[in-house]
Amino acid sequence: MLQKLRMHLDKFLPVYVVLGMFLGYLIGMHINIGPHKEAFKLLNLVVVISMIYPMMINLRVDELKNSVRLWKPISIALIMGLVVPPLLMYILAKFTGLFFTMSPQLSLGLILAVVVPCSSMAIAYTGFTDGNLELATILVALSFTLAIGVVPLWLKVFASAYHLNISAWLLVKTILIVVFIPLGAGILTRYLLLKKLGTEGFAKLKPLFSSISLLGMYAIVTLIFMEKAKLIASKPSVVLVVFLPLLLYYIIGIAFLTFFNKFIKVPYKDHMAITFTSIGKNEGTAMAIAMAAGMGVMAIPAAVTPIFQIAMLVSYVKMAKIIRRYYEYRKLERLEEEELEED
Repeated sequence: MLQKLRMHLDKFLPVYVVLGMFLGYLIGMHINIGPHKEAFKLLNLVVVISMIYPMMINLRVDELKNSVRLWKPISIALIMGLVVPPLLMYILAKFTGLFFTMSPQLSLGLILAVVVPCSSMAIAYTGFTDGNLELATILVALSFTLAIGVVPLWLKVFASAYHLNISAWLLVKTILIVVFIPLGAGILTRYLLLKKLGTEGFAKLKPLFSSISLLGMYAIVTLIFMEKAKLIASKPSVVLVVFLPLLLYYIIGIAFLTFFNKFIKVPYKDHMAITFTSIGKNEGTAMAIAMAAGMGVMAIPAAVTPIFQIAMLVSYVKMAKIIRRYYEYRKLERLEEEELEED
C-alpha cells in the first residue's frame, strides 16, 4: 500500500506540481496574506521541515565510507553536479535576458534551482537503467553534506554579480535549519528505526517517508504560488520566462555528460549514476531554502523545474538501451568477433 502511494505520487509529480501551482494561485488571488505574514512564515517552516526530515531518514550516509574507492566517478559527478550547473545557468540566464526581461531575483532563483544537491530519486533512476547503485547512493549522501557549504557560497557569489544584497549569515543559517538539522535528526531516526525494526522492517517504512516528502513538496509549491499570486497576475512573465533556461539546462547537461563520459571512457553503469545525480536536482530543498530565507520570488524557478526535470530524466531512462549500446559498442563488437572465431 505504502509503495503504491509512493509510486503514484512520484509518477504523477508533474501533474501535482501544476495543480499545486494553479491551486496556490487561485487561493492567493482571493486572500490577503499581508496581515498574516508571521503565521504564513511559520507555516512555511513547518512544511519545509516536514518535507526535508523524512527525506533525510532515507539517506544512507553510511555509504560514504566507500567513497575513496570510487574517487574518479565521484569527482566527475561532484564537479558536474555542484560546480558546473550554476555557471551554466548563469550563462543561460544572461542569454534568456537578451530576449525577455529577467529580474536579478529570478536569475538568482534559477541558479538556486540547479546548485542544490541531487534528489534521492536519482538512485531510483540509476536502478531503472541498471546503473551503479552504490555510486549513486554515495553521491546523494555526499551532495547533501557538501551542500551545507557550497549552496550559500554560490548564492553569495552570484548575488554580488546581480548586485543583490543577501546576507551570507542568513543563507548559512537557512541551510543549517533546512538541511543540517533535519540531516542530523534523520540520521538518528534511521539508526533508531533500524535498531528497533531491523532492515526488513525499516524497508517497509521507507515508502512512507518518501511519500511525506513528496506531499510536503506539493504543499510548498502551493504556498509559493499562493504568496506570489498577485505578483504573477501583474507580471505573468515571472513564470514563463524561466521555461527557456530550464529547458536548455537539461538538454545541454544531459547531452554533454553523455558524450563527455563516453570520451573519457567512463563505464556505462557509472555514467548513469553520474548523470542522474548531476542533472537531477532536489527542487524541494531549493524551494525550502528560498522560502525559509523569505525570498519567495527566488523559489518560483524551483517550483517550475519538476515539470522539466521529470520529463527529461524519464526520457533518458527510456533511452537506456540506446545509451548502453553507444557506451558498449566496442565491447559488443569484440564479443561478436570472438563468437565468429569460435565458430
